[in-house]
Amino acid sequence: MSRKSKMFIGLLVMVFLAGFWAVGAMAQKDAGKDLKPYINNVEEAKGGMTVFQMMKAGGFIMIILAAISVVAVAFIVYNFRVLKIENLVPAKFTDDLITMLEEGEGKRAYALCQTQDNIVSNIVVAGLEKRDKGDVFAKEAIEAVARQEVGALWQNISYLADIATVAPLIGLLGTVLGMIQAFNVIAFQTAVVKPILLAGGVSKAMVTTAGGLIVAIPAMLFYSYFKGKVIEISNLVESYSTDITKLIQELKKGK
Repeated sequence: MSRKSKMFIGLLVMVFLAGFWAVGAMAQKDAGKDLKPYINNVEEAKGGMTVFQMMKAGGFIMIILAAISVVAVAFIVYNFRVLKIENLVPAKFTDDLITMLEEGEGKRAYALCQTQDNIVSNIVVAGLEKRDKGDVFAKEAIEAVARQEVGALWQNISYLADIATVAPLIGLLGTVLGMIQAFNVIAFQTAVVKPILLAGGVSKAMVTTAGGLIVAIPAMLFYSYFKGKVIEISNLVESYSTDITKLIQELKKGK
């Protein structure tokens, strides 16, 4: 696991634990209060809840989900910018390289790759630098770079899958804690509690589950979209790697 991955996972764990502690403390603090925070009147019920009311009702868990949604949007924008075939596997550049290698111009191909930064150029550079040691070394170098480049793309989009998995669980946690909080309040009431009062607390507790799904569903949809892009890029890289390996192995020494 890379250092970047560990930092990201560590941040999520810290946010999660902080939210768990804060909401748990809130439940204990509000145990002896009345039911007003959990009751919506009829007019509010007819009009529904605004986004602000949902955030307020969801408490600290909704803040965590909002933060995770910002992270998800950041990864979505990042992958839209990065996962461009014309940048990672440019067709014209690749065709020019293959032509040079077919003509035995290894040095020209190497010099051209030094001016570019994409998957194909990195593959060619790795193969040319190892070809003097033998065909096997050149092939292994090309395959290693190809795996590394494609693996990095998979790593970038995997964060969206993680968010799509974790967000509903955090939302469910908020619902469970909210219901515990609502029942704690009711437990301290001396008068008979009407079912409608309990329903008000439960309805607000369910807000966090909805919030988790609102974050998770778009994250999973975009993950599926980016997954298709990575598979397409991976297939191109595999095809070009095979051709480039063969051409580099056929180069004569000194060219």
